[in-house]
Amino acid sequence: MLFSDGRLCFQEWQSCASCHSADGRVDGLNWDLLNDGIGNPKNTHSLLLSHRTPPAMSQGVRETAEPAVRAGLRHILFSAQPEDVAVALDDYLRSLQPIASPHLQHGQLSAAARRGKRLFHDVRTGCASCHPPPLFTSLKSYDVGTRAAFDDVSEFDTPSLIELWRTAPYLHDGSAATVTDVLTTRNPHNRHGYTAQLTPAQIADLAAYLLSL
Repeated sequence: MLFSDGRLCFQEWQSCASCHSADGRVDGLNWDLLNDGIGNPKNTHSLLLSHRTPPAMSQGVRETAEPAVRAGLRHILFSAQPEDVAVALDDYLRSLQPIASPHLQHGQLSAAARRGKRLFHDVRTGCASCHPPPLFTSLKSYDVGTRAAFDDVSEFDTPSLIELWRTAPYLHDGSAATVTDVLTTRNPHNRHGYTAQLTPAQIADLAAYLLSL
C-alpha cells in the first residue's frame, strides 16, 4: 500500500508506483533525477531483484537498495518518513518474484531461444561474462559506450536480464527501443557483447533467448 500511496509525497502528487508501476517494474520513460546532476535523464529501472543486485541506480551511486529506498523518499518524493515506512518498502521489494516470459513455449525455450542460449554462453560473444546466471549480472559497472554529454561517468551498472521482455526501452538512457537494437545499432563497437560478427539469424536467436529470461 505504501508503494502506491501518493500521500507519502510532498504535496501528495506521486508515489513509488508512478515511475515503477504498481508491481515494481517500469514505466518505459526517462527521468532526470537530481542525484547525478541535471540534463542526463535515466531510464526507469525495474525493482525486481533490486535488493539482490547491488549497487543501485544506473551509476551505482547507492551501495545497496536499502539506502536507495530511503534516498528516494527524501529526494524524489521530497518527504521525511519514519524508518518503518522504508523497512516496509524494502520488504515489499524483496517479495517481488519474476514472471515467466510470454516468449516461452509451454514453459520451455523455443528452438530459436535454445540456439540463442548457446550464443549467449559462447565466450566469443562475451554475453555471460557480464551477465552470468543466475542473476544475469556481474554486479559490476562497465563503459559500454553510452555516455551522454551531461553524464558524470562513463561506466554504468550492469542490469539483470531477468524479465528483459517487459522492461523496454533498454540501456541506461533508454536509447534502444528493442533487444535487437541493443545488439546491433546501439552496439557498433562491440562495447556490450561481441555481436558485430553475428549474422541476422544469429542476432534473432540471441534476442529470442534474452526475451525468454
